[in-house]
Amino acid sequence: MSAENPHLTIDSQDDRYSRLRLISWWDQELLRSAKIMVVGVGALGNEIIKNLALLGVGTVILVDSDYIELSNLSRSPLFRKEDVGKPKVEAAALAGNALNPDCLFVPLLADVTQEVGAGLFRRVDIVIAGLDNREARLAVNRACWRVKTPWVDGAIDDIRGVVRSFVPGDGPCYECTLGEQDNKLIAVRESCGFLANQAYRRDRTPTTPTMASIIAGIQVQEALKILHTLRGRRDQVGTPTPALIGKGFFFDSSSYDCFTIEYVRRIDCVSHESYDNLVETELNRESSTPEDVFRMAAKYVGTNAKIPLPCELVKSVNCNACGYSGQVYRLVRSVSVEEVMCPRCDKQCVPEVDVECVTEAPYTKRTLKELGFAALEIVPVISERGNVQIEISGDAKEIFQDV
Repeated sequence: MSAENPHLTIDSQDDRYSRLRLISWWDQELLRSAKIMVVGVGALGNEIIKNLALLGVGTVILVDSDYIELSNLSRSPLFRKEDVGKPKVEAAALAGNALNPDCLFVPLLADVTQEVGAGLFRRVDIVIAGLDNREARLAVNRACWRVKTPWVDGAIDDIRGVVRSFVPGDGPCYECTLGEQDNKLIAVRESCGFLANQAYRRDRTPTTPTMASIIAGIQVQEALKILHTLRGRRDQVGTPTPALIGKGFFFDSSSYDCFTIEYVRRIDCVSHESYDNLVETELNRESSTPEDVFRMAAKYVGTNAKIPLPCELVKSVNCNACGYSGQVYRLVRSVSVEEVMCPRCDKQCVPEVDVECVTEAPYTKRTLKELGFAALEIVPVISERGNVQIEISGDAKEIFQDV
């Protein structure tokens, strides 16, 4: 028996992971205790979930707001015809648990751009994204950077794909990789406010199941290397260095050309904000208000403070055509197109907005949920005395009730 490889003493008849343990640097206990978030449960997400189940990852949080369509069945091995019409996260969680009962798959039917707070990203070891639009990737990137959680991005188009990894710190982030045209498209959508959600949901990406399996496989492999490097023993002999941190791997299956490029960190990138003065609380968005947040923050920043809002908050909508005015008091990301149409003359109203919440604002007694704040949101509060980030930690009980 080799002293250098104690894994060989394991009886493969009694151990599901015996072949994995034969890898010299492998730490199955690390994977068993890991929490991974998968954002996007389509073609890429299905393959990512399948791989995580086979590897025995302890807890996998699934985030997606879509429902299964018949066309998904050609690219998503976890879905069946009888699943059509069901939430993707629920069907995928059941399938993942069936593949490996050792794993816990937690479905979260939510839009990552507006319903998932940075506090959830803080509670996982790594995020793997199978998304199909820039806006969702940007939301994941900013949340990960704020709470210092690494993430692996994957994208497929036709029979081409790309994988890239980002670890918050001194390196580049996803937004650093965007070109001028990308930023223009994002700016146009964000300037439309309530039109943004409808815009990106219309996106449809052509792809094949084979392409999804290739790119998802590389994503999970990179995630494993990052986990073993950042959470495991750095000095473990043979542990592979994550190859794609701050880099992109491009693969074209029409010619089988592949290459890697290195991204450059942009000094002026707004996504590099990080939360360094975070305070956990018992607040929850169902019953807590901005007034409660100010009260929690007062001991750190005083009473003369303000909350920079995650996006514009629509206070009211006003119709220039007929003079109608109606209160809204909700973040623009949760306001629909229908809500800004005048109920009297059916013309589009002009919204009146706030970009920050002050203690005298008329909506500070409304609940965070009513105002459109995400679950497990981390709310920054600033004043001349300094800054603090108040986590709405009470939401974790509902999300992680089975964990």
